[in-house]
Amino acid sequence: MGDRVKDAPLTKIGGDGVFVTEIERALYEKRIDLAVHSLKDLPTTQPQGVRLIVPGPREDVRDVFVSNGHLRPFLAEQFAGEQTKEIHFQQELRIGTGSLRRIAQIRARFPGAQLLPIRGNVDTRLRKLEAHEYDGIVLAAAGLHRMDMMERLAGRTFYLPIDIVMPAPGQGALVVEIRDEPEMLELLSPLNDAITQATTSAERTFMRRLGAGCFLPVAAYGEVAGETLTLRGLVISLDGQRQVRVQQSIGWTTEDTLEDAELLGIKVAEQALEQGAHDIIDSLLSMSEQEHLHV
Repeated sequence: MGDRVKDAPLTKIGGDGVFVTEIERALYEKRIDLAVHSLKDLPTTQPQGVRLIVPGPREDVRDVFVSNGHLRPFLAEQFAGEQTKEIHFQQELRIGTGSLRRIAQIRARFPGAQLLPIRGNVDTRLRKLEAHEYDGIVLAAAGLHRMDMMERLAGRTFYLPIDIVMPAPGQGALVVEIRDEPEMLELLSPLNDAITQATTSAERTFMRRLGAGCFLPVAAYGEVAGETLTLRGLVISLDGQRQVRVQQSIGWTTEDTLEDAELLGIKVAEQALEQGAHDIIDSLLSMSEQEHLHV
């Protein structure tokens, strides 16, 4: 459904799970034995009877700004400077993205830009860019790398620093979804990557504890350095004006449990709620409900 219906925002045709529900049905009905997803597309709560295997290593978690070419020197100059300053374009740039998370963060950084919806796979989006429907579009680096497209886009791309556009929970990671059957678990468990599973589980638990769906402007990034697991989280209003940024770390090694990483996600989410994230999420959900009433 998510691939077939391209003229409506994802939030209007199913929200969380719009790209996975039909695949999961095939898994339940045993028409397939396993499903491979981008982890960021999966709802943070899994249905009963399935298990997730998170293979590694994780791809680049950053987003990439792809332009028609003339913007890259300008962006490089701006991003090399002070990151806390707002950037005002000399002209109103048309930037394509369908992600509320990206829209909110880009608005915070580039208040003069015009944010326009865009749907379709990577090739479709690039064709729209090259047809000058947009001055630039924002895509996940992971997808471009996996499709080996960076050489084709040489001179037209700029990686958006995590401090400016924080990724979606689970971004850059793949996941294998299987029925909770001992034989399949034994077969695929060796693929599981403890570090990737820990960091993404912390991110997804952060979102789940907030009660936010994967199409709301909530971002998170977990990282293991040495024996420390650090989780950063962001809840941001659509206009980019209200932001709650939080961060906590714990000692962690591959000998520790997944529950430790999930507990970190809960603690960071509760820190965000204490700092006002609840008000931002409630206002976003209220806006979403009002939009659905008018559809």
